[in-house]
Amino acid sequence: MWAAPANVVQDGPSRIASYAGGSDRRNFMLGQTQYDYDAFVRHENTDENGDPRLSTASADEDLQATLQHVVLTYDPVSGRRIYVNGRFTDDVDPIEGGNLNDWDDTFAFALASEVDNDNRWAGTIRMVAVHNRVLTAEQIQQNFEAGVGERYFMLFNVSDHVDVDDAYVVFEVSQFDSYSYLFNEPFFTILDGDATPGSFPLSGMRIGANGREITVGQAYQNINMNIDDATYTASEGMLPISGLGTVVPLEKGPSLDEFFLTFEQLGDATNVVVEADPVAPPPPADQPRDPALGIRDFAEVHATMSKVTGIPANNAEVSATYDLVRQAMPVGTGLGGFVSSQQMGVTQLAIKYCSVLVDDSAARSSYFPGFDFNADLSTAFNDRSLVIDPLMSNMVGNGLADQPGVVELSGEINDLIDRLSACGGSCEADRTERIVKAACAAVLGSAAMMVQ
Repeated sequence: MWAAPANVVQDGPSRIASYAGGSDRRNFMLGQTQYDYDAFVRHENTDENGDPRLSTASADEDLQATLQHVVLTYDPVSGRRIYVNGRFTDDVDPIEGGNLNDWDDTFAFALASEVDNDNRWAGTIRMVAVHNRVLTAEQIQQNFEAGVGERYFMLFNVSDHVDVDDAYVVFEVSQFDSYSYLFNEPFFTILDGDATPGSFPLSGMRIGANGREITVGQAYQNINMNIDDATYTASEGMLPISGLGTVVPLEKGPSLDEFFLTFEQLGDATNVVVEADPVAPPPPADQPRDPALGIRDFAEVHATMSKVTGIPANNAEVSATYDLVRQAMPVGTGLGGFVSSQQMGVTQLAIKYCSVLVDDSAARSSYFPGFDFNADLSTAFNDRSLVIDPLMSNMVGNGLADQPGVVELSGEINDLIDRLSACGGSCEADRTERIVKAACAAVLGSAAMMVQ
């Protein structure tokens, strides 16, 4: 098969060629799964679908979105083998071969889809051939080198410029794919077998189409040679100009496209070519600027809270709360995606971290040195800096390049302590601890932690 996949993202596998009775039973099939060719052949050691399949190695990326020569062979000894562009892919059949006695001759042969029109394949098929015997590696290579499609000798008459009748520059031309032609191995010849060219220069050959020189594919513009009787005679009437091929665009189609050649020098005629300056690239399109600020995602929030409180992230109580609220917290880092429900998840996790911190007498003594958690509410917060300063130092920071407003935040926490301390003389016994937890959670769940 000569085929050109449209892309390398097709899955399924998509059916390139299938001899089948439906999506789950077949005699054989060649398909595509992204960069892989898939081969299914039904025999005595596979199921009725031809499984297990043989696929080319994904890492090799044998399938490409370009015209390729693909061969699938099968014999009971070697099993299935896949060749791409004349080369065996080295993928070994995972299952031992067997006879084909189970083949069903009522099945249908389909191209670019399954016989039930499912698993359709996108691409171009140039040629398909099914053989009744296994091609050898040499035959496969020979078929690849032969190429696909009709080939023509395209003759360009240059007699007027070299003073020789029936003198031509000849290309072997074929349609390469749906979008281009292949011009290959130009040579000089004289149709009169008794004539000789004399001597003349040939340089700077370019291909033109439909009235203008083509802007791409000019593989022969650097040719600089002299054609004379000795070299022409030695070449037996077909003097090679170049061994190169080039692909040029298809514009109107094979029946309408018209081609011509230009030369910088041919015989006594010259054509001075001044290469145009390349077109200046347009200015880059304006792109929205990335914001300087973002937010932490759920994992970053968890890790940050652990770091600034000193409570391990794997603490049992903290982990249990994190598992509950993780799905409610941000999954992306864009400010525009932050919603109030995510703030609730962040707040619940902050409360748990602060609760574990304050409930641990050793941890809180280290975190809030000098603060007496057992003091009466009326005197415990006489020096509020013992609570506020550690929170600012550990959770907000000082002297940062992008510094949150420490003074404003400290004022907010001071006001919060005032409100929570006003309990009308009927405060709980652990009110002091609760107020510290609230102050801690207010800072830990704020933008000072969340924004980065």
